[in-house]
Amino acid sequence: MRILVAGATGVMGRALLPRLQEAGHTVFGLARTPHGLLDVSLTGATPVRGDVLDADATLRAVREARPEAIVNLTSAIPRRLRVHPEDWAENDRVRVEGTANLLAAAHEMSVRLFVQSSAGYVCAPRGEDWIDEEAPLSTHPFLQATLRMEEQVRTASVPGVLLRFAALMAADAWHTQQSVAALRRGLLPIIGDGSAYLSLIHVDDAVQAVLCALARPDVAAGRIYNVADSAPARMQEVLPFAARVLGAPPPRTVPTFLARMLAGALTLEVFTASYRLSNARIRRELGFEPRYPTYQEIWTQIAQVVSGQDFVPSTDLRA
Repeated sequence: MRILVAGATGVMGRALLPRLQEAGHTVFGLARTPHGLLDVSLTGATPVRGDVLDADATLRAVREARPEAIVNLTSAIPRRLRVHPEDWAENDRVRVEGTANLLAAAHEMSVRLFVQSSAGYVCAPRGEDWIDEEAPLSTHPFLQATLRMEEQVRTASVPGVLLRFAALMAADAWHTQQSVAALRRGLLPIIGDGSAYLSLIHVDDAVQAVLCALARPDVAAGRIYNVADSAPARMQEVLPFAARVLGAPPPRTVPTFLARMLAGALTLEVFTASYRLSNARIRRELGFEPRYPTYQEIWTQIAQVVSGQDFVPSTDLRA
């Protein structure tokens, strides 16, 4: 199958391109810059220049690749530890305008399947209850762009599948690196009673979910799937384990009010919301089985990769 990957130079894209080629697909990677185009070519995929925020450039790129499937992994998630609502503006444009441009180009080229990355946190937190694909959606203002993007994919003329990823974990991912650095320095505490559930997904398993969807386009089209580990656990379990395998000091416990003062209300919401995502549907319908099914396997693998490395927190959005 001819496949175009948008967001090819991101964490998931870098992991996905080689796996698609190993599976025998003809792979094209969309990139905006000469450096990005070089990165795509080094994987063995064919680089295609384009910016999803430029409708004409997107259409030219899709015409050049002539894909049977498009995988949209584009995002512009803020690289800040203290996040404000305005920091999400570019990501919102990528989600809404970029997806619309790709869908329009996919329609013209009669693409067989449009695989769209989304996030499990579009659903409302549910405490101890499991969150499946039919769970109520969040009404939080900063998620409205992601919800609009999902609606675009659901109502498009192109057959599409939405993959709602849990918190993505990868040794080369900026947010994972910040967590590693903070744990090593004793700066990633358990907030409140630590009872909130955390759903994770290792980048290798996220890529596997994309491959499963592409392998079964007849089943995946029109569906929504949670892509998460098989045993989400509470913060009070996950953070001490992560610290232990990293050789870091045990995390402290910080009252909620103090965390709000230090990190801001929006960051606090992210760290205290409870997401117990169920991956039952994608396992049942597409045969997905995570290689790293629990936080123990995920954090053990991360710790093995980063052993001996010293990640320094950065607030540079261009990092």
